[in-house]
Amino acid sequence: MSSNRDDFSPATKRSLADRVGWICSYPNCGQSTLGPDSQSEEDKINNGIAAHICAAAPGGPRYDASMTPEMRKSISNGIWMCRNHGNLVDADHSQYTVEKLIAWKTDAESAAYKRLSQPAQLLTIGYSSRDLNTLKIYCNLFNYEYLQQLKNEPFRAKVPTSIIDPLHTCMNYIGNPSYQFNAADLEKLRQELNAKVLDFNRHFGAESGGNIGYYDYVDLNLIRQRNPSRVEHYVKYIESTQQLAYEISEVALKLLTIQAETGNI
Repeated sequence: MSSNRDDFSPATKRSLADRVGWICSYPNCGQSTLGPDSQSEEDKINNGIAAHICAAAPGGPRYDASMTPEMRKSISNGIWMCRNHGNLVDADHSQYTVEKLIAWKTDAESAAYKRLSQPAQLLTIGYSSRDLNTLKIYCNLFNYEYLQQLKNEPFRAKVPTSIIDPLHTCMNYIGNPSYQFNAADLEKLRQELNAKVLDFNRHFGAESGGNIGYYDYVDLNLIRQRNPSRVEHYVKYIESTQQLAYEISEVALKLLTIQAETGNI
C-alpha cells in the first residue's frame, strides 16, 4: 500500500535516538526512552518517538511544502522525544515552532555529548503528591487525544457524547474542594479552565438536546429549509462554539505541559 508520508528509515530513527543517548530532547525532561522489559529477560521497551520537525505529510504540524521528500525524511528533520512530549509538540504546534525544535535538538545532542564524561542533571519540580495526583486527574480527563478531537469537532447537527461528557465531568469538579490545588500556579490554571468550561456549557446547552450517543445541536440544513433568514446567526453561533472549545484546549494544554515537565505521567 502506498503512503503519502515521508517517514524516517529505521536507521535514521536509531541514529536520532543514539545521538541523544535515548533521552527525550524536550528541555529538562530527562526521560529515558529505552530499557528492559520487566516481563522478559531478553526483550526491551522503546518508549520514544522519532518526531518530524516539519511534518511528514501535508496537513501535519509545521508542514513545509518547499521541502523535498528526501529532506523530510532526513535526519536533519528529526528530533528524538518521549511519547508524551512527541504528542505535545504536535498537539500545540503553533507554540512549538521549527526554530524551537531545532534548538532543542542541538541542546539535547550537546547534553548527550557532555554525559559521556559527566552525569546528567535532571529537573526537580516541587509540587506536593496531592497536587500531582489532582493534576493527573485533570490531565487524564483532558488528554492529548481528547483535546485534538475537541479542537477538530465541527459542532453541527449531531455532537458525540464523547466530546461533551468530559466537560460535564469537569463541571462536577468545580465546586468540590478535593480538586483544588495547593500550588498557586496550578490553581490559577484550574480556575481559568473552570471558567472556560462554564462558558462553553452555557453556550452549548442553550441549543443542544440529549440523545443516545450524541447531542442534537445546530442543524444548518434544517434551518435553511425552515428559517433561512437565521442561517447567518447560527453559522456565527457554531463559530463561537468552536472558539470556546479551542480556548478550553489551550488552557488544558498548559496543565498537560506541567504534568510532562514533572514526569508525573
